[in-house]
Amino acid sequence: MSRRSGKVRRVLSRIFKERQIYHRSDGVVHFISMSSKSQIALATVIGAALLWVAYASVNVVFKEQIIVAKDRDSRIMETTYSKRIRDAQEAYDDVSELNLIIQQNFDETMADISARHQLLQNMVERKTAIDQGLDTLAAGLAEAGGPSGQRPTNGNRVMIDVTPGEPTPRQSRIEATRRQGAEQVRDITPGGTASDAIHSMNKAAADLYTEQMLLLASLEEKANNKREQLQMILKSAGVPLDSVVTPAKISNITLAQGGPFIDISGGDEAAAKFYKHANRTAAAVDELAALQKAMQNVPLSSPLIVGRRFTSSFGIRRDPINGKYSRHYGVDFAAPWASPITATADGVVKFAGTRSGFGRVVEINHGNGFVTRYAHMNRISVKTGQKVKLHDKVGELGSSGRSTGPHVHYEVLFKGKPLNPRRFIEAGRYVFES
Repeated sequence: MSRRSGKVRRVLSRIFKERQIYHRSDGVVHFISMSSKSQIALATVIGAALLWVAYASVNVVFKEQIIVAKDRDSRIMETTYSKRIRDAQEAYDDVSELNLIIQQNFDETMADISARHQLLQNMVERKTAIDQGLDTLAAGLAEAGGPSGQRPTNGNRVMIDVTPGEPTPRQSRIEATRRQGAEQVRDITPGGTASDAIHSMNKAAADLYTEQMLLLASLEEKANNKREQLQMILKSAGVPLDSVVTPAKISNITLAQGGPFIDISGGDEAAAKFYKHANRTAAAVDELAALQKAMQNVPLSSPLIVGRRFTSSFGIRRDPINGKYSRHYGVDFAAPWASPITATADGVVKFAGTRSGFGRVVEINHGNGFVTRYAHMNRISVKTGQKVKLHDKVGELGSSGRSTGPHVHYEVLFKGKPLNPRRFIEAGRYVFES
């Protein structure tokens, strides 16, 4: 160790030999003697200064690079954060737009469903009111019974073919509508919507649409069947249909409508099909309502609601007084003296008084050309111009006028032409037994 240090000292002694620095000033020469130690010390100071300068320079350079690097990292972080904020805002905007679309879709769907529901409700209520009116009429006719006073027993029904020659069963029409509705469901339910919520909502709305279409089909079918039944009943009585129900001035199946044109091409074809079907169903219900209203004024009942006996028919008969053949424009019913004679349909009393051959007689105008006549009464209970309803009492059974005993002579006239009253009473029997 001492050998190595001695070697270092010898090397330093050779490098840093004692030197003199001469300096001449004003002709005088001066010198400064620098020993080896002084040179080493000076060299150490100069080296330390150079090292400090080098360190400071390097530190300044690297510090600037560090600042630049940090600034770059800061900008990268700021850019990344801004991008994330922008992405989050876009995602929020997308969600908000989707929610708005769902809300609009929901509002439109609910408005459409509500409109269809209201339309269906109105038609069902109208059909229910019609059925109630027919049920009331049937109950009133059942009170009088058939021509001889027979009532429905053991649930037996009089069968009448109201739809002859129908090529396919009625149920097939409902099934056809169900298949059509199922196809429509596929049409209005897209396979790949942007939102499962919209897809589910559209699917539920489509299922409800199918049920509404089926209800329309059922309502239309029932209205048409009931209308055909009533038409056959009137036909069996010999009543011309166009004389009972006034034909509509507009024959268009879509009824009288108006409003601005709103093109639905490429739009909601399901709504167009629904409302087209609804218009057709409404037309069927309207026709049934008109027919049901007219039925209230068709004399389908017997003039007696008590037990009676059929004693004389309509047409050619042997006169009960002189025995000669003659025309009889009504039918006769015998019953106990003073039995109540009632109106056979709604109407207004046209005449109440005495006429030759008829004795005490009442005539009722039922409208649509129908007039009924009740003769040979013991007492009249109404006055001319009085409104009467089905089975309102108009008088009491007697034997006034040209008569052989207590009975009621009953006539039905259509536009002044006498028709067979028994056919009307039989038609009324179809109403309450079918």
